[in-house]
Amino acid sequence: MAIDLETPLRFLHAAFRPDDWIAILLKSHDTGGTAQRVGPMSLIAKPKFQAWLRAENARRFSVFVSVNAIRPQRKARTRDAIGEIRHVFLDADHDGRSVLARINARPDLPPPSFVIHSSPNRLHVLWRVSGFTKEGVEALQKRLATELGTDKAATSCAQLTRLPGFFNHKYRPGSIVAVDCGPSQRQRAESFPQVQAPDRTRSPGRTEQGLGTRDVFDRARKYIAAIPPAVAGQQGDTATFRVCCRLVRGFALDDEVALSILAAWNDACSPPWSEAELRAKLKSARAYGREPIGGLLSK
Repeated sequence: MAIDLETPLRFLHAAFRPDDWIAILLKSHDTGGTAQRVGPMSLIAKPKFQAWLRAENARRFSVFVSVNAIRPQRKARTRDAIGEIRHVFLDADHDGRSVLARINARPDLPPPSFVIHSSPNRLHVLWRVSGFTKEGVEALQKRLATELGTDKAATSCAQLTRLPGFFNHKYRPGSIVAVDCGPSQRQRAESFPQVQAPDRTRSPGRTEQGLGTRDVFDRARKYIAAIPPAVAGQQGDTATFRVCCRLVRGFALDDEVALSILAAWNDACSPPWSEAELRAKLKSARAYGREPIGGLLSK
């Protein structure tokens, strides 16, 4: 089976607007190596760029694309870099057929715009949308993930999906990522179950140490800003683990707040970590780090 040259382009032109900037990530499941490019659709759709993706895919690099549009001129795919919400996204990492059946049985959900078959019985489900905020789409995705049994960790607006038409090399032998296309119109928030997005403007509370949460956030942000970025091949993995320990243990922050602080630091890393990788490192830091919880709050 060969790569279909037209499928990636059809998907990109259907999923995004002509002036959107998007992120492309290449990942080797054999070596762990990654390469990321962020650019306008006009660049990503060029024959030369597509030929490069095919060449890297032939070298067993899987090809991913951002679910949402990136702010122009940004060079990383972080939550802060997301400029426009283009999709509601769910990751059915098991039992994909049952997830689709549950979606189709819900009168409060429109038909999906795309069902991406990432691997056997594993699906990415996307609805083309407009008018969503980052907080609003994340709140909806978290609710739907809970109700439909999809991956609760894959609910950030900075999420990636596999680019249809290329081989998924996570398993051997690799299989072509296929896509089923549904209605082309963009859905508004009113077409989905209503959820209350977190209120990020409310006054900060108080921590047990007596510091306001805004004080803790600012201290943590300044602390992390002074730490050199991680560089691949120069103990970057260890450096990132230590930064995560400072946030979730030293400053006792939850993962969402820690991720927002990590965004600027991660932009400078070479290469930047994906959000899924950062979430995994935060989880590992919380579980295995030796730094006392709250140890940096009194300093």
